[in-house]
Amino acid sequence: MANSEPETAQLVAEHWSYQLVRELNDESLHLKSTSKSIAIRDLYPKARYHFLVLPRKDINTLHDLTIDDVALLEDMYGLAQSVIKEGGLDAKQFNFGYHLKPHMKRLHLHVISKDFDSPCLKRRHHWTIFNSDIFQSHDAVLAELKMHGKIYERPDAYIAALRKGPLKCNV
Repeated sequence: MANSEPETAQLVAEHWSYQLVRELNDESLHLKSTSKSIAIRDLYPKARYHFLVLPRKDINTLHDLTIDDVALLEDMYGLAQSVIKEGGLDAKQFNFGYHLKPHMKRLHLHVISKDFDSPCLKRRHHWTIFNSDIFQSHDAVLAELKMHGKIYERPDAYIAALRKGPLKCNV
C-alpha cells in the first residue's frame, strides 16, 4: 500500500534514509550546482575527499532511470569534474560511481578519492560497498543505460554475496 502525501512528507522529514533529500534543501551544504544537479559533501566521508552529486529531479535509485536521463547523468558527472578541478585536485585520484542497492533515498553519484583514508571507514561493509561490484562506475552505468534504456536490478542474493565476499585491495 502506498503512503499518503502527509505520510510521505513525514518520512522525508524524519527518516534517516531521506537524509540526502533534506541536505538538498540546505544550501549551506551545497558545494556547487547546475540547473540539473547539486554537489554536496558526504557527511560521513569514507576517504579524504568524498562528495556526492544528486539530481534535482526526484529519482530514488539507478533502477528508476530511463533513457531520457542520460543527459542528467552526464550533467552530474560534469559537475563532479568541475568540483574536483576547482579544488585543485586530479580526477585520476577519484572513483566515480553509484551503489547498486543504496540505503539512502535519492540517486547519488559518489565522488571518492582512492585513498580510503577516513575515521568514518569503520566497518567491513564501508569497504565492500566501494571496492566490489556493488559500486558501479559512472561509465558502466551510463553504458548500461544507453544500451538497454534502463539499469537492471541485481538479485538481493547477489548483493548480499558481494557484501560478505572477500576483502580486496583497491590498488
